[in-house]
Amino acid sequence: MTRTSDSAATLSFELHNAARLLRRTFDRRARAHGLSRARWQVLWTLAREEGLKQSELADRLDVAPISLTRQLDNLEQEGLVERRPDPADRRCFRVFLTAAAGPALDLLGGLAVETRAQAFAGLSSAEVRQLQGLLGRIRENLGNE
Repeated sequence: MTRTSDSAATLSFELHNAARLLRRTFDRRARAHGLSRARWQVLWTLAREEGLKQSELADRLDVAPISLTRQLDNLEQEGLVERRPDPADRRCFRVFLTAAAGPALDLLGGLAVETRAQAFAGLSSAEVRQLQGLLGRIRENLGNE
Protein backbone atom coordinates (compact mmCIF):
# COMPACT_ATOMS: atom_id res chain seq x y z
CA MET A 1 0.00 0.00 0.00
CA THR A 2 1.35 3.41 -0.90
CA ARG A 3 1.59 6.28 1.53
CA THR A 4 -1.15 8.18 -0.37
CA SER A 5 -3.60 5.27 -0.28
CA ASP A 6 -2.74 4.65 3.39
CA SER A 7 -3.52 8.30 4.17
CA ALA A 8 -6.78 8.11 2.20
CA ALA A 9 -7.80 4.95 4.06
CA THR A 10 -7.00 6.56 7.41
CA LEU A 11 -8.99 9.65 6.45
CA SER A 12 -11.96 7.49 5.41
CA PHE A 13 -11.93 5.76 8.82
CA GLU A 14 -11.61 9.11 10.60
CA LEU A 15 -14.61 10.51 8.70
CA HIS A 16 -16.67 7.43 9.49
CA ASN A 17 -15.71 7.47 13.16
CA ALA A 18 -16.28 11.22 13.54
CA ALA A 19 -19.77 10.89 11.99
CA ARG A 20 -20.57 7.91 14.22
CA LEU A 21 -19.44 9.76 17.36
CA LEU A 22 -21.37 12.87 16.36
CA ARG A 23 -24.56 10.79 15.95
CA ARG A 24 -23.93 8.86 19.16
CA THR A 25 -23.33 12.00 21.20
CA PHE A 26 -26.46 13.67 19.85
CA ASP A 27 -28.50 10.46 20.33
CA ARG A 28 -27.41 10.23 23.96
CA ARG A 29 -28.52 13.80 24.59
CA ALA A 30 -31.81 13.29 22.74
CA ARG A 31 -32.55 10.00 24.56
CA ALA A 32 -32.29 11.83 27.88
CA HIS A 33 -35.38 13.77 26.73
CA GLY A 34 -37.30 10.79 25.36
CA LEU A 35 -36.37 11.39 21.72
CA SER A 36 -34.98 8.59 19.58
CA ARG A 37 -32.82 9.08 16.50
CA ALA A 38 -35.66 7.96 14.23
CA ARG A 39 -38.03 10.50 15.81
CA TRP A 40 -35.66 13.43 15.67
CA GLN A 41 -34.63 12.66 12.09
CA VAL A 42 -38.25 12.73 10.93
CA LEU A 43 -39.07 15.93 12.82
CA TRP A 44 -35.85 17.65 11.75
CA THR A 45 -36.34 16.76 8.09
CA LEU A 46 -39.94 17.92 8.11
CA ALA A 47 -38.91 21.19 9.75
CA ARG A 48 -36.67 21.80 6.75
CA GLU A 49 -39.04 20.40 4.07
CA GLU A 50 -42.57 20.27 5.35
CA GLY A 51 -45.26 18.68 3.23
CA LEU A 52 -43.17 15.91 1.70
CA LYS A 53 -44.88 12.81 0.39
CA GLN A 54 -44.22 9.81 2.63
CA SER A 55 -42.17 8.23 -0.16
CA GLU A 56 -40.07 11.41 -0.52
CA LEU A 57 -39.52 11.54 3.22
CA ALA A 58 -38.40 7.90 3.24
CA ASP A 59 -35.92 8.70 0.45
CA ARG A 60 -34.55 11.74 2.32
CA LEU A 61 -34.08 9.66 5.46
CA ASP A 62 -32.73 6.66 3.54
CA VAL A 63 -35.11 4.29 5.32
CA ALA A 64 -37.54 1.64 4.14
CA PRO A 65 -41.04 3.05 3.60
CA ILE A 66 -42.54 0.49 6.02
CA SER A 67 -40.19 1.63 8.79
CA LEU A 68 -41.16 5.24 8.18
CA THR A 69 -44.86 4.35 8.23
CA ARG A 70 -44.53 2.89 11.73
CA GLN A 71 -42.56 5.93 12.87
CA LEU A 72 -45.16 8.31 11.41
CA ASP A 73 -47.96 6.31 13.07
CA ASN A 74 -46.27 6.87 16.45
CA LEU A 75 -45.55 10.55 15.81
CA GLU A 76 -49.12 11.06 14.64
CA GLN A 77 -50.50 9.39 17.79
CA GLU A 78 -48.37 11.76 19.85
CA GLY A 79 -49.79 14.71 17.92
CA LEU A 80 -46.42 15.81 16.47
CA VAL A 81 -47.18 15.20 12.77
CA GLU A 82 -50.22 14.87 10.59
CA ARG A 83 -50.77 13.22 7.24
CA ARG A 84 -52.87 15.04 4.70
CA PRO A 85 -54.10 13.65 1.39
CA ASP A 86 -52.10 14.87 -1.58
CA PRO A 87 -54.49 17.04 -3.63
CA ALA A 88 -52.81 15.97 -6.87
CA ASP A 89 -52.58 12.24 -6.10
CA ARG A 90 -55.18 10.66 -3.86
CA ARG A 91 -53.05 7.49 -3.53
CA CYS A 92 -50.51 9.20 -1.27
CA PHE A 93 -50.23 11.48 1.73
CA ARG A 94 -48.09 14.47 2.54
CA VAL A 95 -46.63 14.86 6.03
CA PHE A 96 -46.76 18.05 8.06
CA LEU A 97 -45.63 19.08 11.52
CA THR A 98 -48.21 20.16 14.07
CA ALA A 99 -47.86 23.06 16.48
CA ALA A 100 -47.09 20.50 19.20
CA ALA A 101 -43.82 19.64 17.39
CA GLY A 102 -42.44 23.13 18.09
CA PRO A 103 -41.14 22.44 21.62
CA ALA A 104 -39.50 19.17 20.51
CA LEU A 105 -37.79 20.99 17.62
CA ASP A 106 -36.62 23.76 19.95
CA LEU A 107 -35.14 21.15 22.25
CA LEU A 108 -33.49 19.34 19.34
CA GLY A 109 -32.02 22.60 18.09
CA GLY A 110 -30.47 23.26 21.48
CA LEU A 111 -29.05 19.73 21.65
CA ALA A 112 -27.59 20.17 18.16
CA VAL A 113 -25.90 23.42 19.21
CA GLU A 114 -24.40 21.69 22.27
CA THR A 115 -23.20 18.74 20.20
CA ARG A 116 -21.64 20.94 17.51
CA ALA A 117 -19.91 23.07 20.14
CA GLN A 118 -18.36 19.93 21.61
CA ALA A 119 -17.41 18.54 18.20
CA PHE A 120 -15.85 21.77 16.91
CA ALA A 121 -14.11 22.81 20.14
CA GLY A 122 -10.65 24.13 19.33
CA LEU A 123 -11.40 24.74 15.65
CA SER A 124 -11.42 28.29 14.33
CA SER A 125 -14.33 29.63 12.27
CA ALA A 126 -12.09 29.50 9.21
CA GLU A 127 -11.25 25.83 9.88
CA VAL A 128 -14.93 24.96 10.28
CA ARG A 129 -15.78 26.71 6.98
CA GLN A 130 -12.88 24.93 5.26
CA LEU A 131 -14.00 21.56 6.62
CA GLN A 132 -17.56 22.26 5.52
CA GLY A 133 -16.38 23.05 2.00
CA LEU A 134 -14.20 19.96 1.78
CA LEU A 135 -16.93 17.66 3.08
CA GLY A 136 -19.37 19.24 0.62
CA ARG A 137 -17.03 18.41 -2.24
CA ILE A 138 -16.69 14.81 -1.02
CA ARG A 139 -20.49 14.53 -0.79
CA GLU A 140 -20.83 15.87 -4.34
CA ASN A 141 -18.25 13.39 -5.62
CA LEU A 142 -20.10 10.49 -4.06
CA GLY A 143 -23.52 11.79 -5.06
CA ASN A 144 -22.66 11.86 -8.77
CA GLU A 145 -23.19 8.11 -9.27
